Amino acid sequence: MTTLNQLSINKFTLKQVVHVLVAFLCLLIISNPLYAEKSFIKCWKNAEGLTECGNRIPREYYNQKIRYIDDAGVTRKVKEKAKTREELDAQLEIEKLLALEEKQKRKSKEYDEVLLKTYLTIDDLLFALNSKLSIIESRGTVLESTLELKKREFGNLVRQAANSERSGQKISNQLATKLDNARNSLRALQTQISAQETETKKIKEIFAHDVERFMISKSHRIKHSLSTPSQAKKRHAVRLTCLNQAQCDLHWKKANDFIKEFATTKVLYTTDKISVTDIPKEYRDIAMSLTILNSTSEDKKMLIYQIRCNQEREGQEFCASEDINGLLKEFKDAVYK
Repeated sequence: MTTLNQLSINKFTLKQVVHVLVAFLCLLIISNPLYAEKSFIKCWKNAEGLTECGNRIPREYYNQKIRYIDDAGVTRKVKEKAKTREELDAQLEIEKLLALEEKQKRKSKEYDEVLLKTYLTIDDLLFALNSKLSIIESRGTVLESTLELKKREFGNLVRQAANSERSGQKISNQLATKLDNARNSLRALQTQISAQETETKKIKEIFAHDVERFMISKSHRIKHSLSTPSQAKKRHAVRLTCLNQAQCDLHWKKANDFIKEFATTKVLYTTDKISVTDIPKEYRDIAMSLTILNSTSEDKKMLIYQIRCNQEREGQEFCASEDINGLLKEFKDAVYK
């Protein structure tokens, strides 16, 4: 049987449990953000731009910027002003443009990686270009020769037709057919030549883009190693730094002037970012490359200058000679003077 004392203890314990539960629920309610917001003073700007505060926010200012202030005068929360439809549309357009820009950056990076995996050096890339252009030029030579031959044949047919007309004779159907065929052949050949010129122009544009991307990507990869004299000597390269746009422009001009004077192969591409001369074919040929890289600073930039020699043993021995080392020093002196 349950004694009276035991019942008292059970009732007391139950009462305590109820008190604890009530206190816990009160704590949950008070800590709830919605409850907390109701206990804050709200401040907003009215239609005249003046700050107003109160316990309730007028309906017309719901979408304004609201500050929630506690009893100590401390701002505990800020609800930013709601954006208008025009602002939301503008933000959406900006986000689309940023996403597109990011996508383009990823595609460019992937493209650069393919270039670096496809070609070991800039001369490999230039050799591929020269090979393609050589094939197209060979076809062009054949087309031009055929065109000249067809022009002569057409000229002979025209003279035959003129002689017939001068003698009062009607141009024969056979001659008329030959004239039409010759005229059509000339048009077809001229169309082919025009298409080839377009193809050549397109290939040069693609390679010009690839050369610039390759040189910039390659220069970024080697720029840190060039701070080590042994690595710089091994790569036959130097790096220079310019601190502002005016200095960079002057260094860029002096560097390009140096290339025009001392490179033994002709300049193939020159842009505002790169300058590169043709492949070194002879053992003592001196080809040169120049790239300008942006730095983390807005105006500060880095120039990467490199001498390229023939890939055969004699050419590489020449590149390791004191003549080339002296030329690297002359380049630095010419740019910095």
